[in-house]
Amino acid sequence: MGILVDKICKSLGNSKILDRISLYVPEFSLIALLGPSGSGKSSLLRIIAGLDTCDHGDIWLHGRKMTNVSIQYRKISFVFQHYALFKHMTVYDNISFGLQLRKLSSRKIKNKVNDLLNCLRIADIALQYPSQLSGGQKQRVALARSLATQPDFLLLDEPFSALDGELRRHLRKWLKRYLQDNKVTTIMVTHDQVEAISMADEIIILSQGRLVQQGKPKKLYDQPINYFVGFFLGPLIEIPKLTESKTLKKGSINSQDLASDPIWIEIFADRSIHKYRFFLRPYEFCIGSTEIDFDSTPARIETIIYKKTFIQLNVSVTSFSWNLTIPIGYHAFQDLHLQSFIQEIYIKPRIKVFLRAYSTLTS
Repeated sequence: MGILVDKICKSLGNSKILDRISLYVPEFSLIALLGPSGSGKSSLLRIIAGLDTCDHGDIWLHGRKMTNVSIQYRKISFVFQHYALFKHMTVYDNISFGLQLRKLSSRKIKNKVNDLLNCLRIADIALQYPSQLSGGQKQRVALARSLATQPDFLLLDEPFSALDGELRRHLRKWLKRYLQDNKVTTIMVTHDQVEAISMADEIIILSQGRLVQQGKPKKLYDQPINYFVGFFLGPLIEIPKLTESKTLKKGSINSQDLASDPIWIEIFADRSIHKYRFFLRPYEFCIGSTEIDFDSTPARIETIIYKKTFIQLNVSVTSFSWNLTIPIGYHAFQDLHLQSFIQEIYIKPRIKVFLRAYSTLTS
């Protein structure tokens, strides 16, 4: 039956932390909870876990109303941002503690704990105490302790925030597979959009205590409900505006603006471009060092900035006033075979693009 959150409200003084939040987490799925700091993500997790109470609304677990049921009866494991490890226990004892309470045999406890130690790459610190560990090590110990008891529900508050690089990528893949194999219903709070998109079955966006949008990662990325959701999930490239006096008719070449370019005329025909802001994702552009076809737009590269995992091209379209930033991968950049900055490149939207239009009055 999963997790059902029904019209949850929570206030602190005159400030609303959560405002009529309703959502459903299907059984055995992983939901990512995204939103800026102060949007209510961690507060919602604590209410679901039973650590905090709500002012109004109900929590249902496996079809049972659990709003006023104590945390120990909810079969929930919670990985806190501050880890909450037992300081007087070794890493091994921290992980095995819940299993010992369930009176499992010493052999089963040893096998389970050792398996988690190896999978999370912390076997070498099994006999150390929390005070001796780094933040990333503590984070993995807290995750191992939560998984050891095989909970029905798992709540993760920034589970990989202290990790980076290859280890973080490895644990994302491992955890997703582990949760699927062990049929654990999971809600994960994260600030990492890439993490959410790569791991979650669905994403929920919160803002100022309200649920803004819920859906599959691809749908939210390609079809955000508003500018906030669109920009929050990744970079957007805004299409140049036209004044109301400009029109978008095929063959209109009177002015040096977007309306003089055939490919953009085709896309924006019969659209109120002077009333709305239109956006494309960077991946929706084709880039070539030679003319892609008749409908590509010439441009020049202003600057090239080398990032850790991609290259940022700051580009100026020559046929009308449009400066845009396009991130591309290193291999794609090499395929351009650029000889110099003065070399002209060509851009065009891919055949199927998802135009996002937001009212200039509300965005």
